[in-house]
Amino acid sequence: MKVIIPGVVAGIAAAALVSLAPAANADAGQTVMIRPGHFVAAMSDTRSAGHVDFLKEGLHVYTDDNTSNAKAAEYFVVPAQSLPDTASLTWFGTSPQPGSQLVFDADGDQNTTDDAYNVLVGEPTYGDDYWMSTGSSIYKNHHDLCPDTSGGSGSDCHGTLAQWQQAFPDASVYAAGFSLGSGIKGDGVIHDIQVGDTDYQFTDEPAITTVDVTGDATVSQVEKRAATIVKVDITTDPLGENQIEGAKLWFKITDNDDVVYHGKLGAGDEAHVQLRLPDGTGKHRIVIYKAGEVDQKVVVKTGH
Repeated sequence: MKVIIPGVVAGIAAAALVSLAPAANADAGQTVMIRPGHFVAAMSDTRSAGHVDFLKEGLHVYTDDNTSNAKAAEYFVVPAQSLPDTASLTWFGTSPQPGSQLVFDADGDQNTTDDAYNVLVGEPTYGDDYWMSTGSSIYKNHHDLCPDTSGGSGSDCHGTLAQWQQAFPDASVYAAGFSLGSGIKGDGVIHDIQVGDTDYQFTDEPAITTVDVTGDATVSQVEKRAATIVKVDITTDPLGENQIEGAKLWFKITDNDDVVYHGKLGAGDEAHVQLRLPDGTGKHRIVIYKAGEVDQKVVVKTGH
């Protein structure tokens, strides 16, 4: 999805074309891990007196003072979806806590018209009421479509998520995030942000990947008295850092179509097979199979 982020929206300075791709696929009821590198740089509004540090479990978010530069705000991409029924943020720290934020295209067409960039802010102080940033497309261009334009919220464009759903049934949320400040001195940890049934958690630990075992076989042969010895040495690659073993690797060796060895090797394993082919037993077609496919063929002539 490509979205133009026009000008400054809720303090998010990003007059640029941004290609947005989800950091991870999220299904309903799923937990998705957000890691360093998943924040959208062009949407960032962490200023000089604001700080965001990834922890093993959570984000350390804090500001140095209560100046206009005291702001920490970051955003990550979520799969395109309708406005959720619920959205929240789990915070352990000072009060007031950061606001959770939903970024959406009002009509879901993902174009660059005047309804493409809107930010809803959820703060516990306003209960179930979500207010729209004053730099949002709807606030500036379609203020009459706001569910509620009375005072008493973060802006004079606000409403419950159910009211926002009713006002914009075709809306498409494509990013979520948080903002502490500006002008607030605070310190704490965001454990997670919930968007609908999906829980986005934060960690600085690298992702663990599952890999299928890979490896190779080498063939050598030596002449012995009255026989030829064919040696097949099989080794598999060790696992890399932050990898866990998936499917093991099958090897099979045949001699003139007769199976003389088969085995399943895990990562970092090895096997050594010796075939004794007596002189005068004719031609031997040695075939090595790896994962069910022919890997090598060797023909050994022992005479008649």
